[in-house]
Amino acid sequence: MADVKKIGLIACTGVVAGNMMGSGIALLPANLASIGSIAIYGWIIALIGAISLAYVYARLATKNPQEGGPIAYAGEVSPAFGFQTGVLYYHANWIGNLAIGITAVSYLSTFFPILNNPIPAGIACIAIVWIFTFVNMLGGTWVSRLTTIGLVLVLIPVVGTAIAGWYWFSPETYMANWNTSGQGSYKAIISSILLCLWAFIGVESAAVSTGMVENPQRTVPLATMMGTFLAGIVYIAATQVIAGMFPAHVMASSGAPFAVSASTMVGGWAAAAVSAFTAFACLTSLGSWMMLVGQAGARAAHDGNFPKVYGEMDKNGIPKKGLFLASIKMTILMVLITVMNASSGNASDLFGELTGIAVLLTMLPYFYSCIDLIRFDGVNLKNILSLIASIFGCVFCFIALMGANSFELAGTFIISLIILMFYCRKIGAKAPVSN
Repeated sequence: MADVKKIGLIACTGVVAGNMMGSGIALLPANLASIGSIAIYGWIIALIGAISLAYVYARLATKNPQEGGPIAYAGEVSPAFGFQTGVLYYHANWIGNLAIGITAVSYLSTFFPILNNPIPAGIACIAIVWIFTFVNMLGGTWVSRLTTIGLVLVLIPVVGTAIAGWYWFSPETYMANWNTSGQGSYKAIISSILLCLWAFIGVESAAVSTGMVENPQRTVPLATMMGTFLAGIVYIAATQVIAGMFPAHVMASSGAPFAVSASTMVGGWAAAAVSAFTAFACLTSLGSWMMLVGQAGARAAHDGNFPKVYGEMDKNGIPKKGLFLASIKMTILMVLITVMNASSGNASDLFGELTGIAVLLTMLPYFYSCIDLIRFDGVNLKNILSLIASIFGCVFCFIALMGANSFELAGTFIISLIILMFYCRKIGAKAPVSN
């Protein structure tokens, strides 16, 4: 049998970068415009943190591979943390799905301007969620095949803006947009980090299968960090060039920032094309992620961490009841956030709220993975790079938490404690009854 051709460092780096640069960047320029171009410092801090986390997960994947990734690594620190991470991760994913849905709705506002208002945007997002819920209940695995096409389509305007947009860049406009937050520089930078981190969420899944890679113990960590760095450079270039192309108030009120930049560079016709590309990419991505959330809930139920109803499968192996329950939760949260933003703002404000919650819920899983690498590799000169990456990853988690507002932070903390209450109930139910 012929040997399977394995990929080298350059190809592996390209896979990592390509997997990260999805729809997460599509609405960020609009949100960052309300902070200002000072967000470049937030990007740099987020990039350093993301590279550190990329190394942590690449190192763990090659030296201590575990099925379940962050959930397994947290469980190695403590079974309670493993349970907590599984629940947090599940909820972060379905909340993140709402952010993807809002991105699709915002780009559709190019064709239907009313969708740039919070209430119509929220209603449209809920409708899209339920459409793809039923698509997945019917076995819509074809959606995942379209996700790759969508990724390529959404990267065209993002990479194009990052490279060609500098011709329209104005240093005067950039400096006029420096700090539009109404806060001091420190608070503006800290606030921007939480938004910037959204583009790097999923860095833990960037390490490709070691079986596909030449010399994986060297190639996977290096390619993961290089791919994360490459994605970060594209993110920074694209958002910063836009900050020098348009006044902040123009971009902050836009529901389709890369459609606006494309129309400036290429012509008015490009706005419709880019909006259609991005909406398509987000919709296919949402369909694929809905399926993954359903399967994640089923795995958690089979492990005894979720109610059994999440793990009930139909004859085709689809967790219909779990999908239905996830969509109900998505609908309730979308209604709450839409009501909170109904009096002011636009669709990008909904995106900011959702990404903030999703990012915060991943901070504890990231922290647990960092300290698990310290546990695994130890504190010594031989593994000094692991120690540095783990410490940087931990510090980055602290900085991201500092960037949250009091409501988001309190909500994350309360949810984390409630999960531990359920864990204690679970182990109590399993404990033998003594007389």
